Amino acid sequence: MAKVMVALTDRDAAIEISNFLEDKGDTPYIVTDSSALLDKIGRQDFVILILDTDIIPELELNILQFIKERNSKLRVILVSSKDKLDKSIELARKDDFLYLQKPINMHELLFALDKAEVELKKETPDVMDEYFETRFIGKSDRIKKVMALARKVAKSESSILITGETGTGKELISRAIHELSPRAGGPFIAVNSAAIPENLLESELFGYKKGAFTGAVADKRGVIELADTGTLFLDEIGDLSPGLQAKLLRILEYRELRRLGDEVTRKVNIRVIAATNQDLPALIKEKKFREDLFFRLNVIHIHIPSLRERKEDIPLLLRFFIEKNNKITGRNIVGMDQKAKAILMRYDYPGNVREVDNIIQYAFAISTSDIITVEDLPVHLHNISPYFQLGAHEEPEDGDNAVQEHNLLLSEVERSTILKAFERYENNHTKAAGALGISRSTLWRKMKEYKIKL
Repeated sequence: MAKVMVALTDRDAAIEISNFLEDKGDTPYIVTDSSALLDKIGRQDFVILILDTDIIPELELNILQFIKERNSKLRVILVSSKDKLDKSIELARKDDFLYLQKPINMHELLFALDKAEVELKKETPDVMDEYFETRFIGKSDRIKKVMALARKVAKSESSILITGETGTGKELISRAIHELSPRAGGPFIAVNSAAIPENLLESELFGYKKGAFTGAVADKRGVIELADTGTLFLDEIGDLSPGLQAKLLRILEYRELRRLGDEVTRKVNIRVIAATNQDLPALIKEKKFREDLFFRLNVIHIHIPSLRERKEDIPLLLRFFIEKNNKITGRNIVGMDQKAKAILMRYDYPGNVREVDNIIQYAFAISTSDIITVEDLPVHLHNISPYFQLGAHEEPEDGDNAVQEHNLLLSEVERSTILKAFERYENNHTKAAGALGISRSTLWRKMKEYKIKL
C-alpha cells in the first residue's frame, strides 16, 4: 500500500486514477492546482507523485528541484500532452523520473507504478533490518542467522528458549523479539531467577494476598500478572527450584496462576521467553530440571554464539563502543593503535560482548590521548601477544617438554600460530589475517619471512 499524490489539471481524470489506485490498495490524494501541490508535497508523507506538467507553467524551472529538496525519496511519474512529451522525456532522463503521455492509459500507469514501488523498496530499508542494525553489532554469518531467526519468530506466540554464555545478549534479543511482536504495546517484564533469593522468588513471580505471611500488609501482583498482554522474560531459568518449575509449568499449560495465600485463580495472557547459560539437557539427566518444562519452553530455540566464535565482529564492536563512550564522555577518541587492536583480536572474551564494553570503558577512564594503546587496556590484557597469550604470571610446569615449550622463540610461535590460522580458515588469507589481528600485507610479509607456502 502506497500513499500517492495525484496532481492533474483534469479533475475527472484525477478522480478516475484515484479510484484505480484505491482498487489497487493504494491511498490516493488529489490536487488540481499549484498552490495545493506546493502546500501538501512538503508536509505529507507521499511516496509517489503523479504530476501533470501543465499544473505549473514554470515546471521545468523550479518545481522539480523543490520536490527533490523536500522529499528526496519521492518517486515522480510525469504526465504530459503529446506536444510537451519531448520536454518531459528530457526532464525524466535528467532527474530519473518516469513519464506517461496524455490521455493516461491505465495499463501503462500500472506498469509505471509497479516500477516506482520496486525502486522504493530498493531505497527504503526493511523496518526489521533497520531495527536490528541499530541494536545488534555484527556482520558474521552466525549473528546474522540469530537476527534472521529472531525476526521470523517475533510474530508467533510460542515460548522461546534462548541459550548462550554470559554477556552474549540474551536479554537484548528477547527485548527485540517483544518489540517486533504483536505484544509490543504490552509490558516487557524481565526477571533474573538467580538474582532473587529462593524464599522471595515465589512471591516475586506470583504475588500474594494480604495476610499470606508476616509482612504481607496488602495484596500484591507478581511479575507474571504484571506481564499480562506482554512478554515475561525469565533469565537464568536453570536456577529455578523444582517447586517453582512445577508452578511455572502450570502457567505455561493453562495460562493461569494463584497468588500466595489466595483461593482465586487468575487468567494471564503472556508470552514466555526463557534464557540460560546452563546445559539444560544435562540438568535434566541430573534430575535438577524438569523435562516437561524444558519441552514447554523449548518450542523455539535460539542459540547466541560466543564472541570467540565470531571474531570478525570484534572490530565492529570496538568501534561501536568507542563511539558510544565518546558520546557519553564528550571525548573524541578516534581509535586504537595496531598493537592494542591486535591484542583485542586475540583475546577470547569470557564475558563476551559485555566484556568488550567494559574494556572500552576502562580504556576511556585511563587514556589521556585520542588513541587507545596497550597501556590503556586492563592489566590482564597486557601480556597477550598479537599472536598468542603468554603465561607471564604462571610458572612453567614440571617436565622438559613444558620448559622447552615455555622458552619457544616468538618467531617460532608466530609461525605456528599463522599456520593454525590458515588451517582453521581453509587457507583464506583475509579471514586468517582478521583472526590474527593483522593486515593482509603484514600476513604476506610474515609468510615470506617464515617461508610459509600454501
